[in-house]
Amino acid sequence: MTNGFCWYELRTSRPDEARRFYSNVLGTPSVGEVTLLPEAAAARGAPSHWLGHIDVPDLESSVQRFLAQGAERLGPPRRSAEGVPSTVLRDPFGAVVALTSRTGHPTHPALAWHELHTSDQERAFALYSSVFGWRPTEALQLSPEVGTYQQFTWREDARSVGAACSTARLPHIHPHWLFYFAVDDLDRALAAVVEGGGLVASSPHVMPDGTRVAPCEDSQRAAFGLRQRP
Repeated sequence: MTNGFCWYELRTSRPDEARRFYSNVLGTPSVGEVTLLPEAAAARGAPSHWLGHIDVPDLESSVQRFLAQGAERLGPPRRSAEGVPSTVLRDPFGAVVALTSRTGHPTHPALAWHELHTSDQERAFALYSSVFGWRPTEALQLSPEVGTYQQFTWREDARSVGAACSTARLPHIHPHWLFYFAVDDLDRALAAVVEGGGLVASSPHVMPDGTRVAPCEDSQRAAFGLRQRP
């Protein structure tokens, strides 16, 4: 059974401000679920952040398989206002992710790209592959510091949906999932990021297929990415 990201939740201290920010940057009012950052997470010092939910057919069984591989459960299981169950976990390499079972409930259209920043992409991808059935696709060599940028898929048509890379070994990069939104005009979107009080973390990078990408932070410093196809 192959399972992929199906829901994207922005957990933030000022939800209304966040909705305005992303609406201006993306040019659409539909940006995913925006929720108030849980008090327990804020008390631990957690900043505003995007949380991706992976859809699994049997939630507790998948949670137990993930825990058996060294993951850590972050708080008790919870249910959304719709009654959808989910569990938030930290993978063995430090990235936070949620598992959910949305049978009978709507899902979000997949975002443009799902990027796992980790300390050991080979071991991290092997973990996600074994638990969720993800398959490797093209591997790129980006730089000696980053090493292999291993792309992967969970789709039946085998189109790549994301990549894992060992960037968390570099200074100022922590293990995390970075989610990229598709935009038609990257330069306009980046200008809106700055105008809205966000940050453009680095100049746009051109991938081998001509796709332009840029990591950013919103006005409350939640990390996200923008991606423009050629």
